[in-house]
Amino acid sequence: GRTGVALLAVLLGIGLVAITFNTIRLQVLTQRQEIDVSRLLGATDAYVRRPFHYFGILQGLLGGAVAWLIVFAATALLAAPIGELAQLYRIEFALRPLAAVDTAVLLALAAGLGWLGAALSLRQHVTDD
Repeated sequence: GRTGVALLAVLLGIGLVAITFNTIRLQVLTQRQEIDVSRLLGATDAYVRRPFHYFGILQGLLGGAVAWLIVFAATALLAAPIGELAQLYRIEFALRPLAAVDTAVLLALAAGLGWLGAALSLRQHVTDD
């Protein structure tokens, strides 16, 4: 079970990076003229990239929040049936929601993956001219 959950987490993480990559790419393409004008006015590369990094982090946090909601709902829905099944086999087993530390780690990893997707996209699509 742990291997399956880990594999699913890795696949969903890759999906989050890919979605963030494409979203940032579309934003860069949409705002290409604004980026060019900013550079003509002396904007540094970091100044141009910063809002996109922030948006990538925000998008990652939102993805992490959705993941937390899915885990919470699954735990709430499956707690009673799994408890009944465990009683049939006389096993002490109960599903619990994620602890605060686990939730913080989940959100931090999701924000990091969002930043990674934004950074990869910006490296490819925002270059010094």
